[in-house]
Amino acid sequence: MDQVHGTVVITVPDPGGHSHPPRGVSARWAGAGDALVASGTSDALAVLTADCASVALGSTNGIFGAVHAGWRGLVGGVVEATVSAMRRQGAVGVVGALGPCVHACCYEFGADDLDRVAAAYGDGVRATTRDGRPALDLPAAISAALAAAGAGRAPGTDVCTGCGGGYFSHRVRGDRGRQVLVVWANGPPGPV
Repeated sequence: MDQVHGTVVITVPDPGGHSHPPRGVSARWAGAGDALVASGTSDALAVLTADCASVALGSTNGIFGAVHAGWRGLVGGVVEATVSAMRRQGAVGVVGALGPCVHACCYEFGADDLDRVAAAYGDGVRATTRDGRPALDLPAAISAALAAAGAGRAPGTDVCTGCGGGYFSHRVRGDRGRQVLVVWANGPPGPV
């Protein structure tokens, strides 16, 4: 999809014809948005990130999602909207796992914007960088968003893209590369 740092959730139709991908892209192109939801066992969903949070979502009955959550989309409710879209498809027992993202140590954040995130998810998102400047704790904000959506949290990748090594960071180093989070169903769902 064309990620836009927003809150649009795209529900992927059953396998077969979706819009054609842009030149050079070999996967089905979903359009503009920041989250995908699917239920087909032949589907795999992908989001790209450098410092934003990627969240893999699954459910006990095989409905799954992938979220790209920049701070603006996060404040807008992209995580909650994705869980809601999954539930409209019949998902139960939804859990989310965080992929690599920038952590507070490397994520200096303006006071006004930090106030906006804290207003949405509580003061637990406030932190400081290594050198004592105001920062956003993005993993804490994702945890709060999952809780607000009524979803559980599964173990993910607790690594900072800025200083964790081996990951791309546009914010810290200006890297042009991106991490890819891929989510798929591991087979037909079992009994619920």
